[in-house]
Amino acid sequence: MKTLKTITTAVLFTLILAACKNEQANQNTNSTMKTEAVKAEDQEEFNVGDTAKEKKAEVTANEQSNEATIIVKANKSLEYKFKINQFDKLTYEWKASAALHYDFHGDPEAKNKYPQGYFESYAIGNSNHVKGKITLPYRGSHGWYWKNTSDKDITITLSTKGKYDIVGLIQ
Repeated sequence: MKTLKTITTAVLFTLILAACKNEQANQNTNSTMKTEAVKAEDQEEFNVGDTAKEKKAEVTANEQSNEATIIVKANKSLEYKFKINQFDKLTYEWKASAALHYDFHGDPEAKNKYPQGYFESYAIGNSNHVKGKITLPYRGSHGWYWKNTSDKDITITLSTKGKYDIVGLIQ
């Protein structure tokens, strides 16, 4: 019987000791969490340099959206151009009242780095509706050449979005 009391006392003592250690661990954890919370509240918030949010705002602030109505006279051709920096993006869509021949191309600004008369065509075809997005390979003049081979004027509505300077019509 004495042995049973000793074992029971030992088990109870172990359980009480374990419970005390768990309680102390919980208090330490709560204490650490409170300390971390206080530290976070005490810190002053500030930004050094650009943040992703600021960069996105800057990019958006420099972008513009425009819409132009262009008339290509019967049996005539013309160009409509933009000045755009290297690696800038241009989103575009144009719709015409009838199909016509087009060449979407660019001329580099640094003429001395390219062969004389160099230009690069990005898309060539015949259509009355084209849309897309392009990252420009070099700084220069980029835009469309349209040729109307019909005997009626064709009206084009050109919508653009990006960072650019509008040069406009070249006839």
